[in-house]
Amino acid sequence: MYLTALSLKDFAGLGAVSLEDFEPGLNVIVGDNEAGKSTLLVALRAAFFQKHRAGGEAVKALAPYGRTVRPEISVDFTTGGTSYSLSKGFLQRPEASLAWPGGSLSGDAVEDKLAELLGFAHSSGAKLKRDEHQGAFGLLWVEQGRSHEHDLDLGVGKNAVTASLEGEIGQILGGERGRALLGAAEARQAVFFTAGGRVKDSGPLREAEKRLQALQADLADRLAARDAYEEKIERLRRRREVLKTYLDEDAVTAAETAVEAVEAEARAVEGFAAHHEGAKRDLEAAEARRAAAAERLAARERLQRSLAEATARRDAATTGLLDLRRSQQAERAELARLEEARTDARAAFALAEAANEASLAGAERARVLAEIARLEARIAEAAALEARLRELGAVPAQRLDRAALKSLEAAEQNRREAEIRMAATAPTVTFSPDTGCSARGADGTEIPAGAALPVLARSTYDLAGFGRITIEPGGDAAQLRRAFDEAAAALAALLARHRVASLDDCRQKLRAAEEQASATLLVKTQLETLLPEGMAAATAALAAQTAALAQLPAAEEAQRDAGATDGATAAAEARTRRREAEARRAAADAAVEAARKLAATFDQRLAKAEAEAEHLARSVADLAAQLAAAEQARTAAALSEDLAAADVDRSAKAAVVALRRHALDAADPETVLRSLSARRRALDEIRRTVSGLKEETSALEGELRAEGLSSLGEDIARLEGETETLESRVRRLTLEAAAAKLLHTELCAAQRDAREHWLGPIKAQVAPFLKLIHPESEIAFDDATLAITGLNRRGVAEEFKRLSAGAREQVAVVTRLALATVLKRGGHPALVILDDALVNTDEERLKRMHLVLQKAAEAMQIVVLTCRERDFRDLGGKMFRL
Repeated sequence: MYLTALSLKDFAGLGAVSLEDFEPGLNVIVGDNEAGKSTLLVALRAAFFQKHRAGGEAVKALAPYGRTVRPEISVDFTTGGTSYSLSKGFLQRPEASLAWPGGSLSGDAVEDKLAELLGFAHSSGAKLKRDEHQGAFGLLWVEQGRSHEHDLDLGVGKNAVTASLEGEIGQILGGERGRALLGAAEARQAVFFTAGGRVKDSGPLREAEKRLQALQADLADRLAARDAYEEKIERLRRRREVLKTYLDEDAVTAAETAVEAVEAEARAVEGFAAHHEGAKRDLEAAEARRAAAAERLAARERLQRSLAEATARRDAATTGLLDLRRSQQAERAELARLEEARTDARAAFALAEAANEASLAGAERARVLAEIARLEARIAEAAALEARLRELGAVPAQRLDRAALKSLEAAEQNRREAEIRMAATAPTVTFSPDTGCSARGADGTEIPAGAALPVLARSTYDLAGFGRITIEPGGDAAQLRRAFDEAAAALAALLARHRVASLDDCRQKLRAAEEQASATLLVKTQLETLLPEGMAAATAALAAQTAALAQLPAAEEAQRDAGATDGATAAAEARTRRREAEARRAAADAAVEAARKLAATFDQRLAKAEAEAEHLARSVADLAAQLAAAEQARTAAALSEDLAAADVDRSAKAAVVALRRHALDAADPETVLRSLSARRRALDEIRRTVSGLKEETSALEGELRAEGLSSLGEDIARLEGETETLESRVRRLTLEAAAAKLLHTELCAAQRDAREHWLGPIKAQVAPFLKLIHPESEIAFDDATLAITGLNRRGVAEEFKRLSAGAREQVAVVTRLALATVLKRGGHPALVILDDALVNTDEERLKRMHLVLQKAAEAMQIVVLTCRERDFRDLGGKMFRL
């Protein structure tokens, strides 16, 4: 089978795509992620295997999201030597058409024709199942992400593989008769069992078992109904006996009488409780009156104690106040004495301060004189440096630098090189005139005989007795002369620009300029070091020191004020006397301050004591007035009598409460209430029981009349006969099912014994491909499902699931290619489509997989869908781009 063209319109995420002229060998369709490569494979599956009239979510997914359009697919393909054109439209106006030379079909007939051509069975559901309804194409068309799985999606395509293999290995598996026998055994087993070996729900054995279970359940229901009928009769008898007992004993009336008796006792208890509560309230009132009388007497006693305490505090405060006043007078006298002593100390300090200042004035004068001398010397030296700097600045500066010298040196070098080249190639002329003859240059100068003259340019000479001769150098002399002239002119221009006569003159002037700059820098550095603040600041400082000297007293006056002939000794003595006088003044100040603080403290204490004494006097007066008023209202003796009367009344009320409580306890109210509750519950229960018994017996009588017993016996007898017959049928079918299963098992065992011969052609087809990517390797298969179970590399067996993802996809792809070769040899359609099937393969093995694909493409058509164009551009297949 070969694809020749494919076009889509409004299909899933693709608007319109048209791919034409597929090669019979390798074809590569390239597109970025989300470009729709995998959608092409979905479209091919829909075109060949999805019925155009189908519905459901799978078919709805073929339409672009959010749009109501008709997905359309057109496929041109060749199979069995015939070219076909297939077109399908889904959802909106579904239709299908298939055309070939000499015929065409449309509608449902197209689906039947496709199933016939490609060897598959249509799905009965709306969703395609790769391994059940696509024949061998589930194996050959590899979806993205499935290339590395051990399950090759063989499904029902296994029949085609089997038929193809038998075409190569003959009747090793029994041939057509063997398959027919195995098929018959499998069909017979399938009557009773599922593919997993469980009893089939729709089989005759399960149906018979279900029918037997239904009969047994029906029989059990009838037997249960008979038992229930008999149990109802027994229950009716028992209920009638219990109801008769209640009615004969008139249980309801007896219970009502018992409740009335207990209710009378409860009312009596309530009376006792009311009397007891009244007595308790009277006792509480008496206790309140007694507490009020006791509080009034206690308040009078507290008032009396408060008055006595306040009087004692007042007397103590008065005594303390007198003591504070006497202490205050003594402190004031001491403060006056200390203030007089402080005045004397301050006068002595003033005299010592004056003497010390006179001494300091002499020292300051000497310091100022020294500073003036230092400043004058620095200013004089700085003036000399400034004069030197001015002398250096008077010399004109040369506008030369090292860069100018380098440019002149380069120009001179160019001129010399040009002159040397010119001289090296210029001809020379030598004149040897006879006696009396001479040769002269163009300027009339006689040329010495025998002198060799270089001819650097066109030159003219006068020969006496001969005439004039002109010599012009040949070759490239003219060009060399021009180069020399240009170099000389460039040198002259630079000399003129820098105002120097020659290169040596430039060097001398540059050296002089650098020496002048160095001397100027040295003088400036010395000046900055000597006067970092500058000449103006130094002059201002000198003026300030001179003004300060004028303000100081003369040297004779300072020495006289100090009172000593030796200035240093006088200053030291003055400082000592000043420190001693200052210490005495500070001590006097501290003593006065302390005395003042103490006096202030006494003043504060006195004021506080006076205020407290006054407050206590007022408190005593207030308390005395309160006590007098209280005594006038009711004396303390009368309050004591009130309390005694209240005690007597409380005792009487307490006795009454005790009597009432005794009467209440004797009536036992808790027992009476519990008995009343129990009697009432018993009455309610008896009433409910009698009513329930009457209703139940009535209902049972009605049910028994309605059900009857005769029909149940007949049904039970009939069901027992049918059950016995069906049990015999189930035993027979069970034996038949076991025989069918045993036969199929034995035939399958025999088939497995020959399976290695069956796998031989597959391994033979895989070997050339596998050799290209994994030399000295062999693939292991499940002999029943053909699923890949492992890889044997150089005698080491490895589980397929333990291989790397890249190795698994390589092994799976070459196995699919081998099976495609087997199918094609067997005359079955074989078209391989790989959707990003080698994404985990490294670069080196990918090159080998290219060899595998190229080898396989010699016998079949292969379509590669990929998003990595670079990986497949060297494959050699036709390239399509989305």
